[in-house]
Amino acid sequence: MTTTDPTLAERAQALHADMLVIDALQAAPMTPTHFDRLQRGGIHAVNYTTANITSDFAAAALDLAKLHKTIEANSDQVLLVRTSQDILRAREEGKTGLIMGLQNAKPLMDNVDYVRILHLIGVRVIQLTYNERNFIGDGCVEQTNGGLSRYGRRVVADMNRFGMLVDLSHCGERTTLDAIEASAAPVVASHANAKSLCPSPRNKSDQVLKALAERGGVIGAAFWAPMAYSDPNKRPTMDEFFAHIDYLVERAGIDHVGIGSDLGEGESREYYEAMFAHGGGIYPEVTQALGDWYDFDHRMVEGLETAVVFPTLTEKLLSRGYTEEDIRKIMGGNFFRVMAEVFDQGATSTS
Repeated sequence: MTTTDPTLAERAQALHADMLVIDALQAAPMTPTHFDRLQRGGIHAVNYTTANITSDFAAAALDLAKLHKTIEANSDQVLLVRTSQDILRAREEGKTGLIMGLQNAKPLMDNVDYVRILHLIGVRVIQLTYNERNFIGDGCVEQTNGGLSRYGRRVVADMNRFGMLVDLSHCGERTTLDAIEASAAPVVASHANAKSLCPSPRNKSDQVLKALAERGGVIGAAFWAPMAYSDPNKRPTMDEFFAHIDYLVERAGIDHVGIGSDLGEGESREYYEAMFAHGGGIYPEVTQALGDWYDFDHRMVEGLETAVVFPTLTEKLLSRGYTEEDIRKIMGGNFFRVMAEVFDQGATSTS
């Protein structure tokens, strides 16, 4: 009797089924339909953008309450993540763990005490700015490149204290570097790519990649097309996306790269175009360089339009020569390490 070696696809399928998979950022509406996509993609935990980027504290609190209700109503598919053990439990139970995240610290307004309250409600990730300036610091499209404010340093300190992950994805260069330095715990850029390969203001410089890695942080490679192109006149391909992963690994190290898809399946076309229309919307700085290929229907890297494709990432990484150990790190292990360190440190610090 002879045996044959497993094919690449078979190896990838077995590996994907055996490892912990985390998506560090999605903004898709959380519905049973999307929960099914997450499970088909083998995703065990996702940092979910729970409130609108313009929400103040009251509006964000209502959005957070809504997600609690959604989780309760769909407890056969999802559970709320408060500690790293909840991520492991989601995997064991065949569910997806939802990590409550905010993509803008606007709900904190100018009152640092809201950090404690949001932690009690269940928030575990806060992005300090969303493109523009707020009380904490400057976003990535601001002209002045101001740094972390005095108030921002207090926010970072309290996030460290209570066990909330500092996210710098949409922050400006100086605010990003200041926050990395100010934080006592590792920080993340949950969804960003390499600025050296794609000059989007949303991407991160080599200096940031080096600083982030030196402090134990992680960057999540993103599927969003305006952050992944090499030629602005062409929709980016999957190979271009993986070139970003290769570069991030080269610059930051294999222990500091993950996946933060930035998927928004099911989001409103009208809302999206108001934000990121071709060369317009609220943030033209992010999309004005793109060719006519870019629109709502082509907003993601070609072939990476849905959470269902996550097993394909595993296969592509294998085909590019990454070891199984390295793939486990990229697909979830690195983000899990940071989340465990941060979330669990604050598990008993809120009282």
